[in-house]
Amino acid sequence: MRGAVGAVVNGYHRDTPQVLEQNWPVFSWGSWAQDSSVRTQVVDFRCKIEISNIVIHPGDLIFGDVDGVLIIPKDRITEVIHLSLEKARGEKNVRKAIEQGMSATEAFATFGIL
Repeated sequence: MRGAVGAVVNGYHRDTPQVLEQNWPVFSWGSWAQDSSVRTQVVDFRCKIEISNIVIHPGDLIFGDVDGVLIIPKDRITEVIHLSLEKARGEKNVRKAIEQGMSATEAFATFGIL
């Protein structure tokens, strides 16, 4: 209702089937079926937080997929997205070359990435 599109939890989550049905990505340590109603409460929002020595500020971009979560500082979003897309294009070229028979060693020597 407030525009959030997922959750990053510094702990466990529960109710995984229902979360997946709602197309609500949750990144956590894993699932654990313990009720949180007696242990949790919202004390603040849109504030600086820290998870495992990573400081996240309001406005930072949080990106998560099956490989993990990363935080892009708000003042570097454009630069990081540009560089990420450039690297992804290069990785597609590498994959295509390897699928066509090039060795990984030769692909790295040719493209400089894997």
